[in-house]
Formats: sequence, structure tokens, C-alpha cells
Amino acid sequence: MTTKPDAPSILSFTPLSLEQRRRIEEIRIASGSTLYVYTFASLFAWQAFERYEICFGEDAFLVKDGAGGDNEYLYPCGSEAGKKALIDALLTREAPVFYSVTDADRRFLERTYPGRFSFEDCRDEYPYLYDKAAQIALEGKEYKSLRHQVNLGRAAARNWSLEPLTAANAGRALALNRRWAEERGVEGLADTTAAETALRHFKELSLWGLLFQADGADTAYVAGCFITPQIFDISFCKVLDRRCDCFIKWALYRALPPAVTTVDSEDDMGIAGLRTHKLLRKPKELTRVWKGSLNV
Repeated sequence: MTTKPDAPSILSFTPLSLEQRRRIEEIRIASGSTLYVYTFASLFAWQAFERYEICFGEDAFLVKDGAGGDNEYLYPCGSEAGKKALIDALLTREAPVFYSVTDADRRFLERTYPGRFSFEDCRDEYPYLYDKAAQIALEGKEYKSLRHQVNLGRAAARNWSLEPLTAANAGRALALNRRWAEERGVEGLADTTAAETALRHFKELSLWGLLFQADGADTAYVAGCFITPQIFDISFCKVLDRRCDCFIKWALYRALPPAVTTVDSEDDMGIAGLRTHKLLRKPKELTRVWKGSLNV
């Protein structure tokens, strides 16, 4: 019989590696988590910018967000017992701040550590969820403006073609990514770097995507991962002609596997124009998340 380590000793953080993918995904899937931030693809792509490090407990993992500060973390992912062990270990040495706290996570913290945490609504980090069937049909008055935007994008080229994005043609998506960044300057630097990491490891991250051509020229790509067989996360979408963004998304919905019912378009980062655009596309749900801070 093995002896479990005491609480503080389990907090051994390391950089993320491709070899950890299976373990992270097994824990995430077993926990039932559907927040895109916990997918291995998202963690690995963003780890350089966010300075992510990870530690594993029993049936759970904890990600340190070094870009946020010395005591900032994504809320642990895993079994309730596994998450509690990691939180207990943190509480022996610091006052942690947790991000991506769902309503269920908040209830767990309030029940398990009564009065010890305060919570702040993080509207800028709400993931936007879209109903695939509704986004394809675009029926009714509610979708009138979106139908117009889709038609404008489709009319921007005489001939549109799309092909699966794979490791073999990811170099073309990388070229699109760099051109997109050059045209937008500092606006897209962090996202561009994360997207480049994802595209360079397209196969290892088990990504899925599409590459679009307008009148024979590469003009857009979409890359993402399956959070579950029913939920697809749009991790990165780069469209050179802004007029075509809604059309590209519409074409994506049509090309997704039949099992997919929901598309996660991630958060708006508090950017006013991006929020307006995401709301224009009529999400079926926004997932509320909180910041939980230990009271000191």
C-alpha cells in the first residue's frame, strides 16, 4: 500500500509538455469540465504567453498562471477530492486567487470553505456558446442582421473553396496567420503567437480545422478542438477580409461533424468590438465564470 504525500508536497509545478496530453485530457473528461481553457490544446498553445505551469494531484491538476502573478491559478480541474487536496495544499502556503470558477465551482468553495473566499464576476471571460443548427439555418427576424453579414461575406469573392486543415497544409495557415498579424499590428500579437504554436503542433494537439480560398487565394483558416464529441471549440480563426468573418463561421458550422451540436467561440476579452460581433451572432448561452480570492 502506497502512502499518499502530505498536502504541501503535491505542489510541484512543471512546464506543460506534449507527453502530458493524455493525462490532462483523461482528467478533464472524467471531471465533466466543458470550459475550453482546460483543454490540453488551449493550455499548450497559450502556455508561453500566460506562463502556465502545471502540477498533478490524485485525479486532478492545477495550472499556475505566471503572467497573472505569483499566487494566481486556474481553478483546479478534476474530481472533487482531487481538487480539494490541491486547494488545501495551496492554503498552507499562500492566499490563492482562482480564475475560471464556474457557478458549480463557486458553490463547492462556499460549501467547503465557508466565508473564506470572495467572488468577482468576470464578464470579459464568459465563453460564448452557439447552437450549430440555428447558426446554419439563420431563420427568422432574430437572424436578419447576421444573414445580411453572411451574404456580404459570400459576395466578397466569386468563387469560394474550402479544404480540411491538416498538418500537411498547416504551413499555409501559418503564412495567413503572419499576414493577419502584420496587417493588425499589436492588436493580435498574443493571439498570433498562440495560434502559431497550435498550428506547428496541429497533429499532436488533435486539432481540426478548415482552410478557405477566395478566388484561388488563401484568405482564412479556422482551427480548434473537440471539448466533447458534441462541443467544438473555435480556438483560432483568422480572416484577412473582415467582411467575410460571419460567412467563414457559417461555412464552418456547415462543415462540422454531424455529432457537433454546440460551438464554443471563447470569450471576448472585454474588447468592445469583439463583444458586439459575438453578440451579433446570437449565442444560445454565455457561461458565467468568476474570480475567487481568498479573504486575508
